[in-house]
Amino acid sequence: MRGMRLWVLGVCCAALCLAAGQAVAVTDDMEQDLWTFGHVNDDYDGTPAAEYSTEDAVSPERAIRLSLSGGETAGHDGDAVYATRTFTGSLKEDARLQLEYNVAQQTDVDDDWGGMHGSADVVVLAYDADGQLLGSYTYRLACSDLHENPYWYAHMGGDARSPCHQTGDITYIGTPDPDQGGEYEPGPGWQTLDVCPGQDLAVDWTAVASIEIQLVVNSCFMCEDTFEVFFDDLDLDITVPATVDIDPDTLNLRSKGQWVTAYIGLPAGFDVADIDAATVKLEGLPALRGAVQDDVLMVKFNRAALEAILKPGDVTVQVTGTVGGVAFEGSDTIRVIAPPKKAAPKAAGRK
Repeated sequence: MRGMRLWVLGVCCAALCLAAGQAVAVTDDMEQDLWTFGHVNDDYDGTPAAEYSTEDAVSPERAIRLSLSGGETAGHDGDAVYATRTFTGSLKEDARLQLEYNVAQQTDVDDDWGGMHGSADVVVLAYDADGQLLGSYTYRLACSDLHENPYWYAHMGGDARSPCHQTGDITYIGTPDPDQGGEYEPGPGWQTLDVCPGQDLAVDWTAVASIEIQLVVNSCFMCEDTFEVFFDDLDLDITVPATVDIDPDTLNLRSKGQWVTAYIGLPAGFDVADIDAATVKLEGLPALRGAVQDDVLMVKFNRAALEAILKPGDVTVQVTGTVGGVAFEGSDTIRVIAPPKKAAPKAAGRK
């Protein structure tokens, strides 16, 4: 970033008048083609479905539909259908995930194998910048018996192969007792999942570069069974990591300078031109003017106002804002100094 400083300053751009703002969560109403669909057992003899649904009796508007039905008469067949979406960024400890869901059908016809075993899950996975899985957490919306489908866990790979009810990385939505087995069905109609993965998922969030949300319906030992779940209206408090370079690197509290400048860069997939100028702040102070050049946003802050809240030493300052409705934040460490005032010269002729 420091190598870009003179290049950005040398570009003539119109000033932006900026005001204070507030960050918001990323929202997905399932109206855009942002999810990837699939199923993991090609030998499944039943009917898997992972798709956007159109208007019907269950969902009056487009939603995500995951469904499994049928299977071999012996009852040992099964599959897992899923929808996934990856979000660039990380979560704060108080970040919330909200999602509407509707378990439209969940039958469990007894057969030679004791009936259907499966679950409807929302899985949150955290990855580092190299794409390595750091951890996952499961929110179980519904289940028929407490059997972990081997097709799904073999597909996920890594640490996720361990059944989550054994590792403890799971919350059963409602109050079922996982040690007792049996079925758990949510109430009829649309329900709201409202959870805090920032607290539930035990990872170093400063190392997280992306979040994947997996919507899963998995089942095995199916015969004349149907498991159908709809999902809609996802809200996720995700934070995009920004690169920030503060100028000057050393802030002299005795200086008469007018501005402190921040140079903001965003990761691939985001454009600094989409930053909501009204939301950009440095240590809570609103930006007063700025200019955009290619992949850098230069914004200026009142120097006196910043100096009033800083103390001498090495200080890490934070820049926040929103880009495309998603919160971003970044920080830089600067040195704050306060040289002693010069002593007044002695009057001539005095000793």
